[in-house]
Amino acid sequence: MQKNKYLKDGRLEDVLALLQVLALDEDSHRSEAGLASELGDSPDSADTWSEIAKEHREFFRVVEGKQFPVSLVARHVSEESGQKRPALSAENTQALLNSAVEIHDRQIRRSQRWTVLIPVWVAVIGAVVTMIKLFFENGA
Repeated sequence: MQKNKYLKDGRLEDVLALLQVLALDEDSHRSEAGLASELGDSPDSADTWSEIAKEHREFFRVVEGKQFPVSLVARHVSEESGQKRPALSAENTQALLNSAVEIHDRQIRRSQRWTVLIPVWVAVIGAVVTMIKLFFENGA
């Protein structure tokens, strides 16, 4: 599995959309068909909404073989109210959305860390080439 899952094109948007539906919708557990009808045919960064959920265990829970296999971890563990689990509050939902954005930003920063070293490597290679050139010119 790819380590920087949030760096896939369209992944952050897909995670944010899935978070909102599973946090705020009346139904806490959803099927692939239910997610597709609510969110649109399929996500931009994967083949199915369930695949997005499986790759982001920090937010989602997927139980294969169930009629409604996808749920939000935070909502799944909440106190049941009758037959249903209550929707998350706006504050809790916003905190989850902020967490997804923060993870995305961290993965971007981590992936760009090596770009700082490019000028250093260019300078080192240039210095080595110059030293070799001077050595052969003076030694010959």
